[in-house]
Amino acid sequence: MDKGNLSRRGFIGAAGGAAAAGAMGPFAGAAAAHGGGHGHGRGGDIPVDRIGMQLFTVRDLLADNELDLPGTFEVLADAGYALVEVGGSYDGRTAAEFRALANEHGLKPEGSHVPGGGTAWRTDRATIFADAKALGLRWVGLASPPSGTAQTHEAYAALAAEFNQWGAEARAQGLRFYFHNHPTDFALDAGTPIYDTLLAETDPKLVFFELDIAWIEAGGQSAYDYLRVHGPQRFPLFHVKDLTWTDPWPATPPQAQAPRTTPANVNLPNRPYWLRDVGKGDLDFPRIFSALKNPRDHIYHVEHDDAGADETLDAAAPRPRNPAGSANTSWTSRKYLAELEIPRRRR
Repeated sequence: MDKGNLSRRGFIGAAGGAAAAGAMGPFAGAAAAHGGGHGHGRGGDIPVDRIGMQLFTVRDLLADNELDLPGTFEVLADAGYALVEVGGSYDGRTAAEFRALANEHGLKPEGSHVPGGGTAWRTDRATIFADAKALGLRWVGLASPPSGTAQTHEAYAALAAEFNQWGAEARAQGLRFYFHNHPTDFALDAGTPIYDTLLAETDPKLVFFELDIAWIEAGGQSAYDYLRVHGPQRFPLFHVKDLTWTDPWPATPPQAQAPRTTPANVNLPNRPYWLRDVGKGDLDFPRIFSALKNPRDHIYHVEHDDAGADETLDAAAPRPRNPAGSANTSWTSRKYLAELEIPRRRR
């Protein structure tokens, strides 16, 4: 390959493809010939057409002058993704233009953390629904509670009432409303997580939940237990995000950035943790997903908030949070999910 003519886009695609093929060994070509394609390995229990990418993960690629949105979609398509979830922006395009570009690369928009967040949901739902239709969505969501929402059961009960209203309006438009959690949504009030109020006081026919697996664990709760207790049907979407409770790079020099820390007001507070590519952390995804009745009933969006933290200023600089970068995160996380075997599926 002519390195002089190798663009960053070409380098990312070639590097990812080489990594995936290398992981498969000498049979990579044979697997592709039999329909595996891209060297992604044999199939697991999660249908590959249900695996997506939350675009917040690759926001550094979107900001790259050479890649931009077309190049980012090319990277994701080459990695084998079927779906993308909007991460609060259409990257300077209209919703219709965004969808057309995604479709051009074989990607389907499936879910949106809508631009404007809670403010838009409270003041401009007409635009939210119009954009959702232009995107061809079934699911339209909220990434986090509206600004200023208190971390109390009372405040979350009021939020649940709003969710029921928004869910009813979305349903009337042929859409489904969902809410995505953060660790702070599991803050304890009178000894119980405030998130439980959302589950208790929303109508299951109108309000759905996107369970961010690392964030619920960082909130001191168990993703597996919530799926078993409340039923997998309440959580049709996942953010498949991994973490480790121990420093993955303990050698000196230290990392460029300090670890994240669990909130002070959750169960198991003030614990340091590091986000990792899916399958490289401590979370037991086979066990978590064994609580599902049917894996095909769910959507699995990969997310890694620190995936783009890959810059090192010089040889003496400390290690960044994700040295291999977000393109590598895309490849390795999708490959893990596509090959994941789920034991003892719940019936």
